[in-house]
Amino acid sequence: MYFSSIISAVALLFTPSVLADVPLITNATEYIDLANSQGGFPSQTFRSSAIVAPIFFVNKWEKDQVDDAPFVFLGTVYGEWKAGPMIFDARDMSLIYADQRYENTYTSNVHIINGSRYFAFWEGGHTRGHANGNCLFFDEDYNLRYTVTAQGLGDAEADMHELSVTKDDSVIFSTYFNIPYDCSSVGGPDNALLMDSGFQEVDAATNRVLTDDGNYLVSSRHLSLLTLVDGKDGHPIWILGGRKNQFTDLSNGEATNIGWQHDARILPSNSTGETHITLFDNHGEYSGVCQEKCQTRALHIAIDPVALTARVVSQFFHPENIDSGAMGGYQTLDSGNVMTGWGHNPGFVEYKSDGMPVMDIQRGIIGGEVLADMFAYRVNKGDWTGRPPWPPTVVADAPNGNTLEATIYVSWNGATDVASWAIFASDDHRTISNYTNLIAESPRQGFETIISLASEDISRRYLAAAAVSASGDVLSSTIVIDLENDGQPAIVTSDIVSLKPPSPPPPPPSPSPQSSPVPPTSPSPPSPPSPSPSVSSGEQSLSTGTLGVMSGSVFSVVGIFYAGAFYWRKKARLRRGHGEEGYRMVDMRD
Repeated sequence: MYFSSIISAVALLFTPSVLADVPLITNATEYIDLANSQGGFPSQTFRSSAIVAPIFFVNKWEKDQVDDAPFVFLGTVYGEWKAGPMIFDARDMSLIYADQRYENTYTSNVHIINGSRYFAFWEGGHTRGHANGNCLFFDEDYNLRYTVTAQGLGDAEADMHELSVTKDDSVIFSTYFNIPYDCSSVGGPDNALLMDSGFQEVDAATNRVLTDDGNYLVSSRHLSLLTLVDGKDGHPIWILGGRKNQFTDLSNGEATNIGWQHDARILPSNSTGETHITLFDNHGEYSGVCQEKCQTRALHIAIDPVALTARVVSQFFHPENIDSGAMGGYQTLDSGNVMTGWGHNPGFVEYKSDGMPVMDIQRGIIGGEVLADMFAYRVNKGDWTGRPPWPPTVVADAPNGNTLEATIYVSWNGATDVASWAIFASDDHRTISNYTNLIAESPRQGFETIISLASEDISRRYLAAAAVSASGDVLSSTIVIDLENDGQPAIVTSDIVSLKPPSPPPPPPSPSPQSSPVPPTSPSPPSPPSPSPSVSSGEQSLSTGTLGVMSGSVFSVVGIFYAGAFYWRKKARLRRGHGEEGYRMVDMRD
């Protein structure tokens, strides 16, 4: 990175940083001890953010073999009102973004609607295996654009088990709702309420329920079957698995003996006459170390809907020999690799198309007793660009009340393009953005970067940080903090826009050689001075200072409003606010 020689006069520091994030753990005993010491939720906190993030355990990671999608998407829960979707850097599994203000969140992923990317997830409350909530869609500036939920079902809202976006930009989700039912045949009242299940397809912008002439792939977990439902009249076109299976199994029963499955998808394929389907086959309700033979698998089958035959294309088991009786997900990546979430066993595994595991990571202990809220339901990889409207945050440990021997902590929740951090310091907070106040620079190291100034002989009171892109551009900057006042905000924005001195003005244009000569004119006599009141230099300085204070006051109001709106947003909870050839997918428990 280029710096002017002028900067050397102010002792520019290329300061090494240390990793603030807890490193990935590869020792199983160490990880189990850590998890047990934290109630089964191995997690870390940060100085510059209130976010609680996972600590991961790595069983295997062949980085040259994994798909090159840059981000991993995961839903997590870390205590009451600490659930939220998370985005991780796929290169090192460091946190990029978390929004932890919900009761529960599931199925976080990126979807395309009307040509634009949205980060979407389900949020709400759940009980006894079903839920009521909303499907939320945020744009790349993290503005909530769509809130999608069930319509016309009384108090029922969108269920947590499915959130899909079709090629027609509509949203499909599962539902649970009560219907009147005569239960006298089983000893109940003749006017009982029975909980039924279904799904809706709605327009994201209007929440209007859509009617469609296409067909829907429905996965019924409790009936252990898949069925293609006619979108016109609701009759089953075919049934695979379960008691009413219609398919001849060409793989010795392995293609149709699914059970308690999740995340069924029709996979686009060039196969003539065959339809390819992927799913996470729990194959039972047992979770733990495999008994005799592993049952839970990531399954890819091919069916001939005319000849009614089915065959296994591939099936992948967990490399640590575990079964999962609930939750789970299957994602086919652009490279042909497969990403799987293992539900009640809180880990995720990426496989090559030949079945070789190339990434095997846990966010909790697997193979043991199921722990409520510790899961890896749907884990997805994909692309995303995050441009947060809120500023980065900076915190400092300043034992001397200034930058001398200070330690700086910086982060920017949600920003995907930060390559490095620049630290500015000054004894005058109003001029801190001047490039001559740049005192340190460090590459980004995980979610939170620590920059130590302990070995530098610089003593300044006010400090701010700027997030810098790979091309050297300032993306955003923090508010100014006062190190003399325990690092409290100075309630002014730093307004850092560049790390470099301003460019010199362009030279004046040369006169055109074809222009007509202008005859010289006689010099005019000097004009007499205009009568004006005398102003002393001290008064001039006072006026300039007053303007600076007025500007600072304006920025103070803006800064207070900005910070207040952001932190209020963090505490508030929102409540309502792939197929081929026309197929739709929905994952239902019943």
